[in-house]
Amino acid sequence: MGRLALKTYQWLLRAVVEIMGIFPPRKLEKEEFALRMGYLPEDFKAPKGGSLWVHGASLGEVITLRPFLKELVKIYGRERVVCTTTSMDGLRQLQKDEICGFATLMPIELPACSVPFIEKIKPKLLMINETEIWPLLLDTLKQRGIPYGIINGRINEKSVRMMRLGWSIFESGIKGMSFAFPQEKHYLRRFRILGIDSSKQQALGCFKYDIASAAMPNINEIRNEYGFSMNKPLICFGSTHSGEENYIIEAIKPLISKYDFGVILAPRHVKRTNEVEKIISDSGLTYKKLSEKDCGNSRIVLVDSMGVLRDLYAISDLAYVGGSLIKHGGHNLMEPAAFSKPIIAGSYNFNFRYEVMALSKKSAIKIVNGPNELQAVIEDWFADPEKYKQIGRQARLVLDSMSGASKSTIEALQKLGYLP
Repeated sequence: MGRLALKTYQWLLRAVVEIMGIFPPRKLEKEEFALRMGYLPEDFKAPKGGSLWVHGASLGEVITLRPFLKELVKIYGRERVVCTTTSMDGLRQLQKDEICGFATLMPIELPACSVPFIEKIKPKLLMINETEIWPLLLDTLKQRGIPYGIINGRINEKSVRMMRLGWSIFESGIKGMSFAFPQEKHYLRRFRILGIDSSKQQALGCFKYDIASAAMPNINEIRNEYGFSMNKPLICFGSTHSGEENYIIEAIKPLISKYDFGVILAPRHVKRTNEVEKIISDSGLTYKKLSEKDCGNSRIVLVDSMGVLRDLYAISDLAYVGGSLIKHGGHNLMEPAAFSKPIIAGSYNFNFRYEVMALSKKSAIKIVNGPNELQAVIEDWFADPEKYKQIGRQARLVLDSMSGASKSTIEALQKLGYLP
């Protein structure tokens, strides 16, 4: 039954790819389509001894992978590491970072696309960041005796249920996993329900906590680049979502005339720039876009560029982490903690409960329940900046205590014999 279901899935996927070849989506560039078909440059040569293949699905996952990739490259050399991603944004970031020896898109998992790709890169193993299960690809690797597994793993209950419902398709790939290293202990049970034996699992922590070891950005250079005054306090509202910016504007509007400070507003998705522009304009406040560079005289700077949030947290004096005043579930609270920044977040952080618990235990975060409380915290920050500097220092200590997953993952793979 399992092989038949997998074959049926393969036929359906092939039909979709054939249709896309005849009627390509408008947004799909020729280069992207070629990469998704598994094409590699003619001069590509697999590294001696085979490649170490690392996959991260999205831009966010690619950024999270940075400390692990750096650790891997430090030990085995840049030329041995091949990294794939599912999104063009992720690929652009990999190419910009230049950490791994070669970066490209993950090929469509049809054997006609994946097998030539695998034969060219000659992987010794595939390390999948978080959880992205491609049943045909994993079955192909299994048939060819190439080990694969999950690193920095996490999975929600909904994904477990979905894969269990389609178990006949996913069974071969999941049962063939050589290892699974979840971020936290509560994921062990979910991966076990999914069919990954406990003997193959170890909870090793999360790569995103290893950002503390990354080089500190040059604050003066960044402020100069965008025209920010060296002395003006900055509040960065990072990774905000629809409905959240209204609360933020409501909170800061009464403070604009009372205090001299700058606001950096960074929506999670750049495609929402026009929407957020309208929200600011409707409030009667003025703004500039970050891409305009000369931001020093503007009270609100709207971020319309991708991949810059880390730098913006670094140059700010107070950081709000979005997706938390609305029922989204929050975002990475440890990004500003890496720079010892005092952190504010809303109460909807259900995707980051462990981080909130750890930060709260050390009084290293301020949780607010709406615009009035957000305004009150900002006013308290103006009244006692030293107190908030101490909150930021505590946040960094919490982060330091949680780091080390990248090294632990490599050591675990070495002990298991999957890395030399």
